[in-house]
Amino acid sequence: MVKPAKHGDCEFWLLLHLMALMKFTALAEHNIDLRCEKFKTGSQESKDTVELLLRVIKESEDYKLKVIAIKSIGFLARIFRKSNHHRVVSLLVSQLENGCGEVVMEALVALAKFSCDANHLCKEHSNKMIEFNAAQILVKLLSDGESELKLQVHVLVLMCYIASKADYCKAVEEARMRTAVRQLLSKKGELRTFVSRKPELKELATKALDSLRLYYEY
Repeated sequence: MVKPAKHGDCEFWLLLHLMALMKFTALAEHNIDLRCEKFKTGSQESKDTVELLLRVIKESEDYKLKVIAIKSIGFLARIFRKSNHHRVVSLLVSQLENGCGEVVMEALVALAKFSCDANHLCKEHSNKMIEFNAAQILVKLLSDGESELKLQVHVLVLMCYIASKADYCKAVEEARMRTAVRQLLSKKGELRTFVSRKPELKELATKALDSLRLYYEY
């Protein structure tokens, strides 16, 4: 007689499965042939994989499982289209308010993969993030004096990507995103020093401020 699997056993096998998926999606991120073959839009295999990852992110109470699933979704950022990015972006943005710093960090990294120049739908993804209140959340994270430098850097990067890509939006104006970025970069501190030593990050921040200045005069 086969004994029913214990809860701990199920989580263990889920962890192994997710780790294998993460390694595979990491390869697919930089291999367009593999990405097109295994994560073809509309394929059942691709849908099942994404559904599993989203379910783990949404329902799991184990932050380690969440982190792995979020990383995998980030690796797959370029497979999502305007027709199916709604749930994914919404769920990732919601994780920015997760109480676990590691989960927040990985959500920032994943969202950056949706909004960076390498993603041909970066503009659409960025607008969708703002629709789900990302501007206010990011400003709050960036202004939090207790946030560690690494987290602040990832917040700044995502904020700059969004600012450079998104259309005018009242939510961004109300969040005073431009003011938050400008003040933080002008205020003496670890973040300002770090940015000054990273030319590519300094250029990204400058570009974002220029874009924000076009829309928001405050």
